[in-house]
Amino acid sequence: MEEELHFPDKRNLCETCWNMPDCILIGIHEREKCDEYDPIPMDELLERDAFVGAIMEGACPKCGSENTCDCEDYPLAPEQDNTVGYCTDCGTYWCLECGYIFKEAKKGMQCPHWAICEECAEEHGYLCDFEEFMEKVCPTCEHHGESGCEIEWDSPCPRELEFHCPYGSSYGTYHLPIRECPKIKDLLTKEQD
Repeated sequence: MEEELHFPDKRNLCETCWNMPDCILIGIHEREKCDEYDPIPMDELLERDAFVGAIMEGACPKCGSENTCDCEDYPLAPEQDNTVGYCTDCGTYWCLECGYIFKEAKKGMQCPHWAICEECAEEHGYLCDFEEFMEKVCPTCEHHGESGCEIEWDSPCPRELEFHCPYGSSYGTYHLPIRECPKIKDLLTKEQD
């Protein structure tokens, strides 16, 4: 039986264009059509993606292969999700954030750690996205002026720990790996048993 291909509704040309780095610097990205499009040859794309996969996704947690990618634009993935990794050698899907290995790949699959994070955020009053933090917290901060935040871009925000989970915040200065969270560790231990 042939695998079904799942293409996103919109195709981003920038990811396969030689000009992407220069375009990003001037604010051009995620274009479906572009007069400046200069496609990277397929063999070079595959080599680049293998290199990026080995660094960004890491080795497959099941077989150890470095032939991995995320599922954001992978046409064989049942779900287009950049937080899910895929091994092209053994077919394993896993959560790139916590390491959870999916038993079955299917449309709508989501790592169980997201439910844990959502519950914990509700319990502790954590804000889960950067925009919400900027809207609710920043205007009340002593470091917020007329032109926005006055803290240097590479300096930690003193209010961050009050409103962000210390584990795995994708935008926080203070954070520990999500797999270090005691509740996530418990989930992963139960899955391995």
